[in-house]
Amino acid sequence: MLFKYKKIPYIEFVPIIIITFLLYKIVVNLENIYSMFLNFFSLLSYFIWGFIIAYLLNPLMVYIEKEIKLKRIYSISIIYTLFIGIILLIVILVTPNVIKSAVDLFNNIPHFANSAYNWSTNYLNQSELMNKYNISSYFENYLKTFNKDISTYFTPGLQIIIDNLMGISSMFIKLMSGIVISIYLLFDKEAIIHNLKKFIYCIINEKASINVIHFLGIVNTTFKKYFVGKMIDSIIFGIITFIGFIILKIPYALPFSLVIGVTNMIPYFGNIIGMIPAVIITIFFNPIKSVEIVLFITTLSNIDGWFISPKIIGDKVGISPLLIILGIVLGGGLFGIVGMLLGVPVIALIKNLLEDFMDKSIKNKQID
Repeated sequence: MLFKYKKIPYIEFVPIIIITFLLYKIVVNLENIYSMFLNFFSLLSYFIWGFIIAYLLNPLMVYIEKEIKLKRIYSISIIYTLFIGIILLIVILVTPNVIKSAVDLFNNIPHFANSAYNWSTNYLNQSELMNKYNISSYFENYLKTFNKDISTYFTPGLQIIIDNLMGISSMFIKLMSGIVISIYLLFDKEAIIHNLKKFIYCIINEKASINVIHFLGIVNTTFKKYFVGKMIDSIIFGIITFIGFIILKIPYALPFSLVIGVTNMIPYFGNIIGMIPAVIITIFFNPIKSVEIVLFITTLSNIDGWFISPKIIGDKVGISPLLIILGIVLGGGLFGIVGMLLGVPVIALIKNLLEDFMDKSIKNKQID
């Protein structure tokens, strides 16, 4: 042979050099990669909206098809007529009143603060203990400064509301696109589920496929019962709260009841979280009304917890208060508000999976 094969020296380091170079490029262009992922997930958000809408409306569609015996096209026509009608009702009737109440609330906050300042200074002047240790003068100076700058404190908050309202058009476009996508998802629901099962059987063995499909079934049951049930429960809770606030003549009844209805999605602590802004704002100009709010929401929360919520959500998702608190604390601590919403169904899912695993283990041991 004229040419003898020679091994290239240090050839084993070439893959390491290439991987190092690629990692370097990724780190250098991390901002561009992050921006690319953001754009991707922004486009994917239309399909996420569609999936959420279809997932929430699917139980109603199934109920209509089973109980009324209607074809798919007619059941979808009914539920989307109701759904779009509710959205239009909210946009036309509720939204303008909420915006007006919110703007009015922010405009009146300096007046509320001034009333609270006058009440506080009168109390401090009449307190012998405060005057004896010269504490009242310190509090008066602090309250005077706070009252003077109160408009400055809340002007950014009003601007935030205005800026968020400007983004409603983008959210509305995503909602409309999501509605269209959700219609196709519900029409082809069985075909999508069938193809998903086929895909699972293609990539893993039969035993693992059965376990994965069984797991997805438990996930679907747990989340469906919790979120659909909790959403209906929160709507009922918000409506009752609004009616109660109107009867009690609580100011800003509509925005307060909307906040409390939305935060009711968080078990146990949701009503307290939603009640706090209403109590704080109301106490400025009428402390008696703030006490009425606390008593009314506390009573309604107990009625909801003992009677309404169990009937709607059911016992299968029900878990002990200790596990609910654990889910809220862990979820909220790790992922904020979203974590508080997802913490409880995730804990319920883990509980159901563990129970299913233990039942199978005990059954297998008895057979053996």
